Amino acid sequence: MTIDSRTTWRWCSQWRAALLCLAAPLLLAGCGGRLASVTGKVTYKGEAVKGGNLVFSPIGSDGTEAAKPGAGDIQSDGTYTASTKRPKDGLQVGRYRVIFTPPEAPLTEEQRTDPRYKAPLSPYLGLVPKQPEVEVKSGSNTIDLELVPRGK
Repeated sequence: MTIDSRTTWRWCSQWRAALLCLAAPLLLAGCGGRLASVTGKVTYKGEAVKGGNLVFSPIGSDGTEAAKPGAGDIQSDGTYTASTKRPKDGLQVGRYRVIFTPPEAPLTEEQRTDPRYKAPLSPYLGLVPKQPEVEVKSGSNTIDLELVPRGK
């Protein structure tokens, strides 16, 4: 049995295509950069903010989105740890716009089921980070945030 050059070429092309298909996910998994640890404390008037959420929205050099967004839940002592994919895995290196969402007031079952009950507003409603943009650098980052009323 003889193998002509066309058969050899087809066989090599099929193997190259198969290897490329297998390697592509591995190559793409490396895209997006490494994650850097980001922790900090959120305060308002010098006191720890007791709950809420932070969203880190990436900002590209030309104002476009550059990295993956991240988030962090604010604990009762005001501390947070930012995550991208898994809990506490960090953020990609770059600039981020920080968005604060205040916590909801905890309600009893009776309060939740009573249609006439009006929940109290969060004492943190209308607050925004004084420093609305932050820079995440390689390694470990401590980014403390102070909240101020919107417009200040």
